[in-house]
Amino acid sequence: MSFFDLVSEKFFNPFCCRNRELYFECISQLIEKSKEIPVLYETDAKNVIILYLQNCMYSIETEDIGEVVSNGRTPQENAGAILRYFRDCGWIVAQEIGRNGDNIASVSAYCRKLIDAVHKIFDGDANGAITNHIFSIYEILKSSFGKDSARVIRPYLNILTPLIENECDLKNDLLILKDSIREIMRAVMKMADINSFGQYLIKDDLLERFFNDYFFIKRSGLIPSYIAEIDRMLHRLRRSELYEKMVKECISIENRDEISAREKINRQFDELDSFINLEYEQEMDYIDRKINTYYNLYSTKIMMTLSSNTDLEHELNRLLELLKDMDEEHRTEALMRLGQTQRIMHIGYVGRKSFERRRKRNPNQTSAGLTVDDISPEELQRLTDELLTETPDRYSPDNVEHHFDRIFGERKELTVEECGIHTRDDATMLAAGIIYSGTVGFPYEVEIGEGLVDTEAARISRLKIRRKDE
Repeated sequence: MSFFDLVSEKFFNPFCCRNRELYFECISQLIEKSKEIPVLYETDAKNVIILYLQNCMYSIETEDIGEVVSNGRTPQENAGAILRYFRDCGWIVAQEIGRNGDNIASVSAYCRKLIDAVHKIFDGDANGAITNHIFSIYEILKSSFGKDSARVIRPYLNILTPLIENECDLKNDLLILKDSIREIMRAVMKMADINSFGQYLIKDDLLERFFNDYFFIKRSGLIPSYIAEIDRMLHRLRRSELYEKMVKECISIENRDEISAREKINRQFDELDSFINLEYEQEMDYIDRKINTYYNLYSTKIMMTLSSNTDLEHELNRLLELLKDMDEEHRTEALMRLGQTQRIMHIGYVGRKSFERRRKRNPNQTSAGLTVDDISPEELQRLTDELLTETPDRYSPDNVEHHFDRIFGERKELTVEECGIHTRDDATMLAAGIIYSGTVGFPYEVEIGEGLVDTEAARISRLKIRRKDE
């Protein structure tokens, strides 16, 4: 039966919606919650989604998924709508009342497999994946020769098939590691300042794969011995009686004749043998060369960045070649002029901070360097407008002018006593008016007299505020 016949026709719809990231995170939260409790009831599932919606930074776009989901609705309303949508798409099992009288909201098996596969493929945190596959291949082969091993009952499905799967996963992880090196080299070539290098080394996820996979493999002397033992056990498995059992099992499971079954199994063994003895070593050698190239490129780029993108070695070579071709008189004059050359690139204040002994920098800080602003001008303007709209300046010139218009009425002049300074806010408005009184466009001016005036909010200098002539 086709996979698409087993699931709802709406099964993949949440991945095509505007809020697909939100739905993916919600179902992931439900899967994690279901690992902590025996049965996931609808109340628990709704509470999990409500908590996520209250704490997440995701801006929900308005969309109709059978009912409207938007930022204008409460987290409780959105959580209920999302749960009903998941059940309609087949991500959550059909309604079934549990022992406590509440509906069960367990995530369906096909949805679990789909989400786990997505996490496995795209999650950057794959620490130790390469070595884990090597260990798995080793343990499968070792358990196959163990006394009373259950794997020998069905050797094709329990030995050969998982060996091939782990080998394919190992290939994929090596390819990801190679792609990571290429991405790092491209990123290094684009960097133009030292701060960018520091930020990249600290926060880039690709480098994590080097320190958690590559360097572990290179520094651990056990990995080559595991590879050699895997090769030995593969040859032993191919010559054992389990080989004939694999052929018979393949014939019965895949409805093949004996010749095609043997051909398929032989191709799989040949692929395993080729990868362990040839491809794995080639891939690791390639990664070694690229990492050496990466560090050499990084070092050269650092030196060029420090020298304002000038290749000093090339310039010095040119200078020496010129001096070599000069006669003695001109060479002496050129060296004298070079010795007298001095160019001041920067002038700054020399104070105690310039020569005091610096403290040693902590290398274990979570972040270092200045933040590189890579926000586009349009996005920056949008964020600025949102900030000014949400938190307007209470004491802006326009607000202070409206405040004075209200208390002046038709009068032309007021004293401090007549302004009615009852609260701290009134005193701050008056102080803002004093500041703005000397600016062009502000319609009021302030005359400061002698003495102080006690008001309900503060003691203030004796002032007179006049409306400017239009």
